[in-house]
Amino acid sequence: MNRAILLLFVFLIFFTLERVLPQMDNSNRSKKHDGTNIKLGIINTVLGRLIAVFTVYTAASFAERNTIGLFNMVQWNKNTVLISEILILDLINYTWHRLLHNINFLRRFHNVHHTDRFLNSTSALRFHIIEIFFGNLFKLIPLIILGLSAEAVLLYEIILNSNIYFHHSNIRIPIKLDLMLSKVIVTPYLHRIHHSIKYKESNSNYSSFLIIWDKIFKSFTKQGEISTPKYGIPGYNEEWSQKFYFLLKQPFLNIDTKSSQK
Repeated sequence: MNRAILLLFVFLIFFTLERVLPQMDNSNRSKKHDGTNIKLGIINTVLGRLIAVFTVYTAASFAERNTIGLFNMVQWNKNTVLISEILILDLINYTWHRLLHNINFLRRFHNVHHTDRFLNSTSALRFHIIEIFFGNLFKLIPLIILGLSAEAVLLYEIILNSNIYFHHSNIRIPIKLDLMLSKVIVTPYLHRIHHSIKYKESNSNYSSFLIIWDKIFKSFTKQGEISTPKYGIPGYNEEWSQKFYFLLKQPFLNIDTKSSQK
């Protein structure tokens, strides 16, 4: 419960700031945009939490109790282990994100997030629950093999979600500050490139917390190198494609996305 309250508090900070200091004109946002994304966020918070409890948290606790996995066998300093686990979890998340874009079946569910035509803090809530389900399953094998602790999984979840709220937010921040922060973490200017309607742009900047993975695996695009005037996916431009119930069934439909995303 403390985790949920903390994340809600962080979300509300960015939700408020982007109304005081918006980067993009808020009049371009549809009236139902935020409400639709928040509805998805409520589903994902409730069901996603249950999925996590019965998958990653159960697996982490089991591995810890039975001394299974690398980190349950080594005699390292506790803080060193925790930092190492956070780094590995972030790498796992980067890998999962790339798979979401490169495996057509998974991409169908992830597209629910990318069909958002206006980015703000509520966009960080806009995911399909089935994507969240598969994401938790994906973590199970590395989690057990490495013996990642439930404490690390919980801490990383707080760090990750807080930064996701930040880099999706429509906050106007000085470019110099963004450039400084982006040497370490993913920032709004960096992540907006990933949400571009153009395939070349969206096929980069996959990191969600530490930017180092994009630089190591050659998927980094720096701010200013490519412009990102429009967000979304071709074929999902009408208001009907942005409605709550449509987003739930979107992965199971065949929509013509045309060739303009190439």
